[in-house]
Amino acid sequence: MLFLMRRIGGDGVFEILKDKTICLTRGDVANINVTANLQDGQTYTFTPGDVIRFKVFKKRDCNSVELLKDVLVEAAAETVTVSLTKEDTKIGEIINKPVDYWYEVEMNPDTEPQTIIGYDEQGEKIFRLYPEGSDSM
Repeated sequence: MLFLMRRIGGDGVFEILKDKTICLTRGDVANINVTANLQDGQTYTFTPGDVIRFKVFKKRDCNSVELLKDVLVEAAAETVTVSLTKEDTKIGEIINKPVDYWYEVEMNPDTEPQTIIGYDEQGEKIFRLYPEGSDSM
């Protein structure tokens, strides 16, 4: 499950839609809160040493990873925050229209991989970047 952590200040666009589509202006920061549920519906408690990997790749090309961000869990918690910096979200060149990528969230990808969010029976999970203005004149 994903939850939106609202940013203080700024006019940037960042929202997570009901279908788990993440919408973000290219070059903006974002904090994405990740939770996981057990098969019985209970909320999973992440434990110290767990790794949460957030990965963005080109649409229909899972081999073309554009962003990979690992978060090491340091204390037991039901929510882990993946913080994306402005550098993280400057994927590719300046864009003039929205660009869709796919994403997935995985737990312990190098030891006991379990996909928390990813392509499923509802389809791909979209990471949508909106255009940003250039920083040069």
